[in-house]
Amino acid sequence: MKKPILTLTFELTLPQRIYPHLDRLFSVFKSQVNSFVPKLWNEEGFKLLSQKGHANGILIRVFKSPKGVSHFFFRNVLELTGQIIRSHLKKKEAFEKLLREEDVSDLNDFLVLNVKKQIENLRKKKREVNSYFDLPCPTFGGNVVIASADYSIEKGQFRKLKIGGNFLTFEIKVPTPKGWKWIKTKKLLPEKLRRFLRKAKEVKSPLIKKERLKSGYTIYKLVIPLVFEVKEPQNVERVLAIDLSPSEKRLGVGVIVDDEFVSKPIFFKTKLFRKAERIYDEVNNLERKIDHVFNAMVKTTKKREKERLRKRLNHLFGERKRKWLKIKNLRKQILEIFTNLVVAHAKAYHCQAIAVEKLRFESFPKWKDSKTLKKLSQWFYAKFLRTLENKAKLFGLRVVKVSSFNNSKTCAKCGKIGKLERLTFKCSCGTYDRDYNASLNVAIRALRPTKSKAYMAEDIPGRLSSRLVRMEGSALLTIISLFKLLTWLKVVQTCYLKPQKLFRWINSDKYD
Repeated sequence: MKKPILTLTFELTLPQRIYPHLDRLFSVFKSQVNSFVPKLWNEEGFKLLSQKGHANGILIRVFKSPKGVSHFFFRNVLELTGQIIRSHLKKKEAFEKLLREEDVSDLNDFLVLNVKKQIENLRKKKREVNSYFDLPCPTFGGNVVIASADYSIEKGQFRKLKIGGNFLTFEIKVPTPKGWKWIKTKKLLPEKLRRFLRKAKEVKSPLIKKERLKSGYTIYKLVIPLVFEVKEPQNVERVLAIDLSPSEKRLGVGVIVDDEFVSKPIFFKTKLFRKAERIYDEVNNLERKIDHVFNAMVKTTKKREKERLRKRLNHLFGERKRKWLKIKNLRKQILEIFTNLVVAHAKAYHCQAIAVEKLRFESFPKWKDSKTLKKLSQWFYAKFLRTLENKAKLFGLRVVKVSSFNNSKTCAKCGKIGKLERLTFKCSCGTYDRDYNASLNVAIRALRPTKSKAYMAEDIPGRLSSRLVRMEGSALLTIISLFKLLTWLKVVQTCYLKPQKLFRWINSDKYD
């Protein structure tokens, strides 16, 4: 039986002296990709790339290499072109099924929801779309250059990567006025990357990424994917169950459960959503200003005034883009630290698995806070689950997905159906926090997947145990540094399981 694998990427900032060469490389790569994508934006192109195999191997038989373009550079252009088209195959299938009103249960929920929204927007504009190819052809933004369609990493004809000792040597072929030439750079490997390289099973083909900083300055990064073999526990005796409940007050509620003991609730919450709400208000103000300036520009007949308003409009568009980038970075920061803390709690309390609900969205979820809905509904669950699965694999944890049916409405203690009033669950046997009750049900289903819905009272002890919160005498894993923990708790706070307990993990060698 093959061991499951996990791929992690690490980024190294490239030196500024080679930026002019990379500027030309990215410009040529972008123009080449955008010249081939429209040629494949048709039924024949989609049918061609629905075949199995590398995209460059399929397309090299159709397109000839332009004059003055390196052969292996051209193969990578075709590979990325094929990847762009292939990313639309499932979307096209969902689009056509929805137009014909066929069953789409076999497709990804969020993909179907996005396509539904796209069709609704087209109908609002009173546009009749009979084919997927009536939609605008995608364009490549030119933010990456791939090199996966080359020979081996060390003997490539377009790029070469060698790792020896504490240094990394990277070479890539770039266009110049006199033809193509190799440029070379040598970097000292960070300690974290050296540590992971020793554990990695394989180093995959790197790519170069262009990134725009908040200051407006552009940098280039070398992205190195590493493949790891991971071990997952066969038996699950203790589980950390999480009920996601995004709102202004909390992100989720966790509980640690095994056959004998149940912990008190662990509340994960953040105050940064208030900051996100403030930025949303600023974006709305900018939208109103943009409309006002645009209307003024349409009405005026003076050239000088039009030019002034055009500059003002460009400035407002830039400000709006920066605000959206702030919101995007804020979401990413919250999600990353939330998953870090979930995994840290699971490892510290010797859980073998993390249990979450398996949600299926037929419409955008109606979570507690309407303001939070627009911030979270389209990204929170899917990205949280994907990030959690990657981090859990790295630390030898399983992610168990259980049914979400009636988790919030069923009493975890007696099994009866109760009443929900905001964040409270009321049952004949008592009153509990609704998310704590739901997380208990998630834990029961993860530990006893074959049991019926009618739980026995002894499944969950009547009183909360203190054993799970008094494990200082156990050999706690050294997985996180004090400084890192304090940094995390500024973004996502946890309640009940005291931070002082987590401070005992001094070393950060084992935790990313």
